[in-house]
Amino acid sequence: MKKFFTTTFACVLGVLIAGILLMFLSIAALTGMVATTETTYTPQPHTILKLDLGSVTERSQEDIMGLLLGNQQKSDGLDNILKAIETAKENKNIDGIYIDAGGLNVGIATLDRIHRALVDFKESGKFVYAYADTYSQREYLLSAAADSVMLNPVGAIDFRGLASQVMFLKGLYDKLGIEMQVLKVGTYKSAVEPYINTQMSDANREQTMAYMTPIWNHLLENLSKDRNLTVEQLNNLADTLLITVDAKTLVAKGLVDTLMYRPQMDSFLKNKVGIDADDDLIFASANEVASIKQKKNKAKDEIAIVYAEGGIDLDPTTGIHSDELVEELTKIQKDENIKAVVLRVNSPGGSAYGSEQIWAAIEEIKAAGKPVVVSMGDLAASGGYYISCNADRIFANPTTLTGSIGIYGMIPNFGGLVTGKLGVTFDGVQTNRYGNFGAFNRAMTPDERNQMQRYIERGYELFTSRCAEGRGMSLEAIKKIAEGRVWDGQTALKIGLVDELGDLDAAIAWAAQKANLDKYKTNAYPAQKTAMEQLLSELNTNVRTRIAASYLGENYKYIQALEQCKNIDPIQYRMEDIELY
Repeated sequence: MKKFFTTTFACVLGVLIAGILLMFLSIAALTGMVATTETTYTPQPHTILKLDLGSVTERSQEDIMGLLLGNQQKSDGLDNILKAIETAKENKNIDGIYIDAGGLNVGIATLDRIHRALVDFKESGKFVYAYADTYSQREYLLSAAADSVMLNPVGAIDFRGLASQVMFLKGLYDKLGIEMQVLKVGTYKSAVEPYINTQMSDANREQTMAYMTPIWNHLLENLSKDRNLTVEQLNNLADTLLITVDAKTLVAKGLVDTLMYRPQMDSFLKNKVGIDADDDLIFASANEVASIKQKKNKAKDEIAIVYAEGGIDLDPTTGIHSDELVEELTKIQKDENIKAVVLRVNSPGGSAYGSEQIWAAIEEIKAAGKPVVVSMGDLAASGGYYISCNADRIFANPTTLTGSIGIYGMIPNFGGLVTGKLGVTFDGVQTNRYGNFGAFNRAMTPDERNQMQRYIERGYELFTSRCAEGRGMSLEAIKKIAEGRVWDGQTALKIGLVDELGDLDAAIAWAAQKANLDKYKTNAYPAQKTAMEQLLSELNTNVRTRIAASYLGENYKYIQALEQCKNIDPIQYRMEDIELY
């Protein structure tokens, strides 16, 4: 027993000391570095905007870990990337754009938007060049917009079409003794399949091919224009496993323009901007170019751009928190200077309760006479569509994933784990029939399951009625395209789930016209967390995690699985996790 307390105390004390030291080091680092994130950038002559993008989110944000490690001070955000490209197009000191491909991780609609921005940039007459040691498929699809695509002589291109693969957890949960008790409405509502199946259902396989095919065709149409190759030629190339093809063959096939090593690429760029071989190239990041001082917009009237990114009430530290977003929307409703709202949605959905609260807050804004327009990003599905459906107008990208109008409930039964594997037993008393309903150590009774199914069905009726009302369609018409089915943006336009294909700027322009605004400014909501706020949150989470992991060792993975299951909101308007690669 003495050894137990000694070990535990030493573990806790060590982690706490490490956390405190990290905090003081972080504060010291922030004292010297945070100010740099607030300064503006002034480009020198012959500056090149360098796009070496990693994971791209909707908004650029201070990156606390990168800041502490001396790397980039902000994460890559679509907002700053687009602003940087637009600024570089007009700024006389920026000669062109260099895409240094490597590590790009973006959604397809995000990729599509950056691609359009690069095509627009080329109208300025300034250059766009791309280079990579090896291009991933998405990196190549983006880089193909360049004037010339360069590749390392021993490099490759991974171009092989789209695929979707689902990881099924049922086998793992069976081994852990966890049973997921699922109730749902919607033949195509496949978010629950990983917990109860070991392979895709026929309905899920059907819908995945149905939205994946037009998305791939859209990407091929862009690539066909970029590389002057037919769609048929590109499909044939995708079927040859290009990752294994010699680089010289890629040039011969028209996918690459020039082979060169990195030092040669540097020399090429120096010659292009007209500087001496011994001089250094001047590169500026997207965040730096986006921070170039612009003429201040003194307009009084404002259009609020409200970002709703991530799952709805799925994670305490990330994503959409419905209570916070509703509070923000309520403030916007009461702000007399805000004349219209553009809700930028990039969400797979989540909590049914949270989705309804956000929907109601949007209704209040509309009741106050302010137009509400939705701009969809990579996905606005299930709960993400729920919070979009009552907008005055909905804009989507051709490759946006949307719809998934369905609902499910998922109640875990840990009896097999805690009793069958850990040997913990339970007993108790109750005054009424359903006193211990929802107990995590037992399965639902047939009566409880029937009542829960009826509850889920009422939720589906509410969801479909919200969609019917918001879209001006009959309930029967909505139900024909609901059933939890996911649609691509082009098809969603045809069936009435969205009104127009367009980007965020198109949504803003429509909102301005609807609100009769000639002069206006835009502001983004909610306010981003500062680096210090992120740091304190990270410290709090990491210290608790380290204590538990250090003491429990290998057994910590079971606690993690238990916590993840416990924290799932039982009733979800949520789309399955989809990864197209």
